[in-house]
Amino acid sequence: MKQFSSLILVFISFLGFAQNYKGEIRNIKEEGLHQIQLSPEVRAAANENLDFLRLFDVNKKEVPYVISNFKGESTRYNAFQIISKNSIKDSITSIIIENETGKKINQFNLNIGNTALTKRYSISGTNDTIAWFGLVANETLSDLVAKNGTALEKTIYFPVNDYKFLRIDFNDKNSLPINVQAIGLYENQFLPEEPIEVKVFTYKIIEDKVRKVTQIVFSADKKYQIDVISFSISTELYAREARITRREEIKNKKRVTIRDGILSSFLLSSKMNSKIIVDNLNEKEFTIEIENKDNQPLAIKNIQLFQRPITIISKLKTNEKYEIVIDSTFSKPSYDLANFVQSFSIGMPKGTITNFQKVEKAEIKSTEKSFWQTQLFMWICIVLGGGVVAYFAFGLLKDMKNE
Repeated sequence: MKQFSSLILVFISFLGFAQNYKGEIRNIKEEGLHQIQLSPEVRAAANENLDFLRLFDVNKKEVPYVISNFKGESTRYNAFQIISKNSIKDSITSIIIENETGKKINQFNLNIGNTALTKRYSISGTNDTIAWFGLVANETLSDLVAKNGTALEKTIYFPVNDYKFLRIDFNDKNSLPINVQAIGLYENQFLPEEPIEVKVFTYKIIEDKVRKVTQIVFSADKKYQIDVISFSISTELYAREARITRREEIKNKKRVTIRDGILSSFLLSSKMNSKIIVDNLNEKEFTIEIENKDNQPLAIKNIQLFQRPITIISKLKTNEKYEIVIDSTFSKPSYDLANFVQSFSIGMPKGTITNFQKVEKAEIKSTEKSFWQTQLFMWICIVLGGGVVAYFAFGLLKDMKNE
């Protein structure tokens, strides 16, 4: 009986979780493939799960789409030429590669031999191998054990650039070097548009003089994916350790303890780029803590949050109206369009999502009702529900008599 009750609770919870949102795509000027950028609001409504997303035409027929950062199994890996690889014992390993294509890039894939180590790294760029300019600093590379085989691939991101040479410096002070076997890009990886600013967060700055830290507390109405944090700081010379934390509940028997869990850490430095790339930050509330030590707090003028854009590609008709829907009861779709992703060009026209909003239950209408939407299905559920209640009631009475 307890197991059956648990199943009922899970089912009720699932229904309670269901969320529906919809928006419109209008003013299509030409027929053909279009790029449709998903706004932070759309992605937050889907909780970053695009299995919940559907596109419908005016006749409520499903319109196929494909996510533009799709990476199929048949794509070809193009390795960059490694100009040099130097290791200084107990210090750093520096790897310099050449971007022979001259194209703008913001990522590459590392082929790494299996290791249980976690590595800190920095990336810089140059056009002459003399004057180097910082791109990212003190980032973390972890989870380097492959599920199969003796090597794995890791994608690392950095600000968009077209430097002819790029250098990765791995920190080897606490462990031996890792085995980077190749660095390159997949053929179908292309440069996305500029990061989208996420403007829904508010933040407040708190100075903790006892702990000698500056706390910046962010909050929003729901979880949003954050990939880049940009700082505007007027202090001239600084180098501060910082970390991103969130409140976590630790349950131990009957007690619940709340603590600050560390999501990631980074270095804020006047020598480096003020845009910090972060991983796995998808929160409703989080805090940035900056270690001041015996220094005065940083003079922070502004902080902006960004996310890397996600675009879907779909074939749209001229002057047609489309509806985009987020429904948490949907499962992952499978469309033929995904088989042609490698032939897509980047310069295709764009569609824009407008009037995106939550759908109230009273608004949900359908021209053709499914069986589960009919009165017959409702009465079947009522009868079955009554039977379940009666079963538990008689079982409870029987247990009371036995006692």
